[in-house]
Amino acid sequence: MFHASSQKTRIAFAFACVYLCWGSTYGAILIAGQHLAPPLVGAIRTLFSFVLIGVICLARGTSLRVPLRTAWQLALVGVLIMTANNVLLIWAETRVASGYASLVVATIPIFIALFETVLPHGERLNLRGWLGTLLGALGMLVLLWPTLHRSANAGAGQRSLFGFVLLIGAALSFAIGSILARRFRFRVDTFVATTWQIGAAGVVNLILATAGGCFQTAVWTRNGLLAIAFLAVFGTVVGLSAYTYLVQHVAITKVSTYAFVNPVIAVLIGAALFHERLAPAELAGTVLIVAAVATVILSRTKTTPIPSDPTLEVPIEE
Repeated sequence: MFHASSQKTRIAFAFACVYLCWGSTYGAILIAGQHLAPPLVGAIRTLFSFVLIGVICLARGTSLRVPLRTAWQLALVGVLIMTANNVLLIWAETRVASGYASLVVATIPIFIALFETVLPHGERLNLRGWLGTLLGALGMLVLLWPTLHRSANAGAGQRSLFGFVLLIGAALSFAIGSILARRFRFRVDTFVATTWQIGAAGVVNLILATAGGCFQTAVWTRNGLLAIAFLAVFGTVVGLSAYTYLVQHVAITKVSTYAFVNPVIAVLIGAALFHERLAPAELAGTVLIVAAVATVILSRTKTTPIPSDPTLEVPIEE
């Protein structure tokens, strides 16, 4: 009984970390992207995070050794979540508002639901889930409408449209990474799993930053470095560790609830710190997207267990 209560407390704390930390990172990403190139921001963030979480593992006396198969699986998930998703998101926020970015990225659970529907042994959407998906598509169209209108008349509109495309790419990368993490069913310590994911992403990000000449063009500022430090500590070490823990112990549909909490936090921070304002059509799209994500996540699904190696089995709380 005490063990179950303790696990529920850890799960609740992990949810709070994901909600608050990831909801506040959009503003920090906006600041960091204003000072340094996206691949360089990603490289510094992931490498700094790698050092921090590696020190935590060493302090706990936790070995970072994992089987070769698990190592490449963790690396793949890390590159999808912390390279493809993260760099595309930073790049997009050089073109669109942070609150707007959070709304597009909020569609990740819808993409996850669609992928799970077509994958073998995935969670099948019922009628309510499909209605939520259609509502989400309508919300995306409404959210995008002002950008489409501006893009026909001004360069700023074309920048926003390109930012939207980047955000879709970021959302797809995170969705695929989440599904793979769920199906790989890692039987390793949460901090160890996060260390491998961040380390792999850090190497790839560093290669991209070096190849792109980002170090030569970098403008080092206090605000930019502080924003990256915030992203490394709260967005990566705290947020990703909590997310990794939740993916291993809670149904993915429940974990995905962060998607309609984070945009609210991001929009409020964007309005308070950066004076961001959404157009009326974008506000309507916001309501539709949040409602759609909630509908998909809370819809009842038919779950078929994913075949896995019994030695890698991790108990899942439904």
